[in-house]
Amino acid sequence: MKSKLLAIGAAVTALTVGLTACGSDSSKNTTGGTATSGASGTTSTATIASKLIMGGPPEFKTRADGLPGLQKNYGVEFGKYTVTDTGGPVTVNALKNGQVDAADLFTTDPSITANGFVILQDPKSNFAAQNVVPIINKAKVTDGVKTVLNGISAKLTTDALGKLVGKVQNDKQDPDAVAKAWLSDNGLATSGSSAAGVSLTVGSANFPENVVLAQIYAEALKAQGASIKTKLNIGSREKYYPALKAGSLDLFPEYNGTLLYYIDKSATATTPDEVYTALTKALPSNLVALTQADAQDSDAIVITKATATKYGLTTIADLAKPAS
Repeated sequence: MKSKLLAIGAAVTALTVGLTACGSDSSKNTTGGTATSGASGTTSTATIASKLIMGGPPEFKTRADGLPGLQKNYGVEFGKYTVTDTGGPVTVNALKNGQVDAADLFTTDPSITANGFVILQDPKSNFAAQNVVPIINKAKVTDGVKTVLNGISAKLTTDALGKLVGKVQNDKQDPDAVAKAWLSDNGLATSGSSAAGVSLTVGSANFPENVVLAQIYAEALKAQGASIKTKLNIGSREKYYPALKAGSLDLFPEYNGTLLYYIDKSATATTPDEVYTALTKALPSNLVALTQADAQDSDAIVITKATATKYGLTTIADLAKPAS
């Protein structure tokens, strides 16, 4: 695992160097403002957002609560969008180094506190509930597998999730070791045979929190006799979701809100229960959402303290104010 982490680190460095080549304009308006016609001709009023570069995963450009949602709910259009990673080190480093001015990060990310970043408030609830939920191939859902995974969801809190991420991201601990320790601390590491005879391939996205969650699922099922393979750090949802639908992945730790909006771009649910109900209906027939955890890790628009001070930003809505 350590060798894999070193390889990931090298890839992160390479990706960070090339970030500026990955940007795309968020609108055709080259001034980034709102064009208006007057007696003296066409003028343009630039917003604060139009002067900023936003960074995040590829899907954020098109999903309902991504750039389209920010425009619809707040009238926010960034001057440029740069593809980074899914709330991972590439995004964090891009924000730290000034390659992007704002970023899509997760609220449990310890780098927010560590770097003094500012989370912009979301008064209009652009970002829906993001409870952690196991998504599994229906053919693999035995009573034993369900008991193991539901048991994990029952113990997983937002506070615990943040601490898990901190151990991996800040303390540089091995994700598998962190997962095993959490299972042990919560009485979920007991050996048994309730999942014996089941073979599952467990996947994860390419950010520390999701890797730890995948390892928690994998180690708990392994302890109960399941045959487990892992495919970690796959990438963004565009890469791993088709594999989950096709059956080459059997189990994935997901976030109910972003997955719902990825599948159904017209979804309007926002509360945990509403989102979960809508998700169970939106999933393809071969996939099942098991019990969701209380733990949430919501998307957030994050900026540096310097940017917040420079433009007087406290909420997402402030980004739509006229630039001075």
